[in-house]
Amino acid sequence: MRASGSYNIGMPPPPQIYDIKEQLLPRPSLASGEGGSPGQKSSAGPIVGAVIIVVVLILGALYFWGAHLNATNQENNLPLILGNDSAPVQ
Repeated sequence: MRASGSYNIGMPPPPQIYDIKEQLLPRPSLASGEGGSPGQKSSAGPIVGAVIIVVVLILGALYFWGAHLNATNQENNLPLILGNDSAPVQ
C-alpha cells in the first residue's frame, strides 16, 4: 500500500483558510462634523454625469451635421472653368 502523503506529489498545497474579519480594513470612526449622516447623500454626481453625456451627444450631432453640410455643398458647387490664357491680351 502507498504512504498517505505520496498521492499529493506534484500537487499545489491546499488553500489556507483565513478569517474574513482579518482581511477587512477597520471601520473609520466618525468624529463630530465629519462625514454627515448617511441619509443625506448628494445628487450632484448623477446630474453631472447626465450633463456630460448630453454635451457629448450634442457635440457629436453637430460634428455629423457639419459633415453632412460639407458633403451636400460639394455636390452643388459648379465646376471651375478656367479662362483661355492663350488668347492675346488687348
